[in-house]
Amino acid sequence: MTGHAVFVRAFGPLLLAVGGALLAACHDTGPGQCFEPAATPYNFDLNGDTNIVFHWPASYMPLRVYAESVGDLPADTRNAMNLWVSGFRCRELSYVMTSDSTRADIIVRNPASLPFAPPARMLQLHGDSVGACQGVTQFATDADTAALVGPMRSYVAAYVSADSASAASCFHFMTGHELGHALGLLSESPNPGDLMYTTPTGLALSESDRYSIQLLYHVASKLGPPARQ
Repeated sequence: MTGHAVFVRAFGPLLLAVGGALLAACHDTGPGQCFEPAATPYNFDLNGDTNIVFHWPASYMPLRVYAESVGDLPADTRNAMNLWVSGFRCRELSYVMTSDSTRADIIVRNPASLPFAPPARMLQLHGDSVGACQGVTQFATDADTAALVGPMRSYVAAYVSADSASAASCFHFMTGHELGHALGLLSESPNPGDLMYTTPTGLALSESDRYSIQLLYHVASKLGPPARQ
C-alpha cells in the first residue's frame, strides 16, 4: 500500500550538530575546499528529524525552475537562484528557467494570498517578513518510497495592508528565502543575519547560509527526488 507523509511545520530555533562525517571533501579540490571556513551552520533537516533531509542530486542538475509570469517574480526568482548558486564553492548547484511548469522541479508563484492550509499529504514551510509579505514552500513525500511526490512549490504573497513598493521590496528577499527551502534547507535559522532567518530582511547570504547549504549538499539525502517527466 502506498502512503504519504503529512507534516505542517512550526519553526523554532534549532542547532545542527555537525560531525566529522559531514565534512566530506569535494572531489578534485582538496580537503575542505568546498566549505566556508570558520563558519557556523544551522539545522537543515526538518524540525530536528534527521530522517527528513533532502537535497537535489547531481543527476538533476541543472534544476528546472518555473516562475509564474507575474510582475517581478521571474526576475526575483532568477536573482535568488543566482544567489544560491554563488553560495557554493564546488559548483554543486546549477539551474535553468523553464516556461513549462509541468516539467519543473521547483515552481514559484505569486498568488493573491498564501495557501496556509496545505493540500492533503503536503508538508508546509512558512516564512514571514516585517509585515510586508509572506512565503510558503510546500512538498509531499511518499512514505513507502521515501521520495518527494511532485515538485517543490514556493509561494510569495503580499499582506493586504502592504503598499506596492514595500511588497515589491519584500518579494526580492522572501523569494530567496523560500527558494532556500525548495533547495533543501528545511529549517529556519535562529540568526537574524541569515537569509533563512524566520523573518528575513534582505537578499544576501551570510556565512552561515553558505556553510549550511554547502554541508547539506555533501551529506546523504534521506529523501529521493520526485520522478521527472
